[in-house]
Amino acid sequence: MMIRFLLIRHAATDASTDNLLLGSTDAEAHSSGMAQLNRLPGILEEYSPSLWFCSPMLRALQTAEQLRTLCGIKQVFQVDARLREIDFGQWEQKSFAEIEKNDPDLIPAWSRYDDFVFPGGEAVAGFTGRVAEVLDELRADGSREIGIVTHGGVIRTMICLALGLSPRNYLLFSVLPSSLTVIDLYPEGGVLSALNV
Repeated sequence: MMIRFLLIRHAATDASTDNLLLGSTDAEAHSSGMAQLNRLPGILEEYSPSLWFCSPMLRALQTAEQLRTLCGIKQVFQVDARLREIDFGQWEQKSFAEIEKNDPDLIPAWSRYDDFVFPGGEAVAGFTGRVAEVLDELRADGSREIGIVTHGGVIRTMICLALGLSPRNYLLFSVLPSSLTVIDLYPEGGVLSALNV
């Protein structure tokens, strides 16, 4: 049996438009980012998720509430803390240029990814583990279509895990704010059916 995941990245924030790392900082979505959600009702009408989940971060909750209004979603969004973005620690709200300037010795370890711990933040292994846990639980649930409002890093990691790729390949997938990504999971493995719709 195939299970379909409808992964929606939250609406844009000031940090996402400025290309800053935004993980544990509880920033809100800005109005122009929320306006971009207006294109999703026509896209989502061909799907019928029986379950909806959401990250507890403000920007994701705001996105979920707007989607509820726009799409007439009747189900309650189940908030799951494991769907929050990775905690970048001291690198929160910093650009790559700033990180490269201030912590150049950490860049090689970051590029190896799997065993990296963000300074003062979360271990990549812990982040990947919690995302994998959610994916495994939802795969076993038996629902045919599941909607999830979450973050770019979570979606990229889910793509890698579903397709059998190492999570260090997460940057191969660009996931835009207010976009829909669709993963179809079969017993034999996953298929990336849509990206940035």
